[in-house]
Amino acid sequence: MQTAFRYAVKIGLSDGVLFATALVIGATVGLSLEPWRAIEFPATPDVKLLGWLVVVVLCLSIGAMAWLTSGRRLSGANFGGTHMLEPQAPINQAFEPSSRPIDRSEGGPESRVQAVNIESAEFESRTSDKSQSEPLAACGISPAEIKDPFLAALDYLGHAQATVRIGGILALERAAKQEGVMTACAGTLCAYIQQWAGPDTITPGKRPGYDVTAALAVLSRLMHPAASERDLIDLRRTQLAGLELSGADFSRYHLENSNLSGADLRGVNFSGVNLRGADLRGAQLAGAVFANASLRSTDLTGAILSDDEFGPADLSMAGNITATQLLHIRFHPGHPPRLPAGMHPPLQNAAVAV
Repeated sequence: MQTAFRYAVKIGLSDGVLFATALVIGATVGLSLEPWRAIEFPATPDVKLLGWLVVVVLCLSIGAMAWLTSGRRLSGANFGGTHMLEPQAPINQAFEPSSRPIDRSEGGPESRVQAVNIESAEFESRTSDKSQSEPLAACGISPAEIKDPFLAALDYLGHAQATVRIGGILALERAAKQEGVMTACAGTLCAYIQQWAGPDTITPGKRPGYDVTAALAVLSRLMHPAASERDLIDLRRTQLAGLELSGADFSRYHLENSNLSGADLRGVNFSGVNLRGADLRGAQLAGAVFANASLRSTDLTGAILSDDEFGPADLSMAGNITATQLLHIRFHPGHPPRLPAGMHPPLQNAAVAV
């Protein structure tokens, strides 16, 4: 401290010398100007001489330059090996972990800077965790659960845009495969279809949206034929008229009283499906399999059961099918549908050939 005081006194004395020198030079230059010589004494006190103005300006200018020069020396002065102004730590190193534990009781400037940085990082971490946990706590969800892929995918299902909802549906498929939450994903997708294609949410005759089609496709890919979750796929009374989903696997689904009129269901596996009271009028069912399916009271009027690409529909193991249901079906003359034993395709004059 004494060294710093002595140096400051030295700097002050040198500034005084510089200031006095500035006065002498300024006075000499100012008195040598023509305006001073042109005026004779005694001068009136109200007269402002140009020479004295120049003296004042020169004195102030040189004094300011001297002060700035001494200020730069003071900023770089070294008293006893310690700089007066320590350089601050870089901003990008403020939150970098230290290789050794910081003792905040140390008195060095480096330790104080690092301690302040650590406290700032801890404060921001606590603030961000608190801001995120408060709305989650209100919903009964802990901060750890929000990182669950299943819960993250659920946020997209309520979006106003269908494309975002489709992204959430595909995220549920990935969560089911990676996280093993098959039952939860199947139940969620089933409820989603009921919400957007239920009897009270869609106009009769209107085609289902692309998001509903995507949900059905994901269910078809996820559900193994022997999976127990198939009993959860309850799509009764859904409005799926005009659905385009050929080659899907609907085995063991519940489709009672569902509206599938005009749907493109070629090659779909309906094995074991309960289709009682379902509307399949004009549906394209070529190549579809109805093994052990229940078709009681199912309306097959105008349904296409055969074509050259998918072949005939297989109704040989279908349960509860009657000849009345086949009176107005359409099929390829060379590839009639496969019917249960003892049942024959209707005559061409009664059935409509493709």
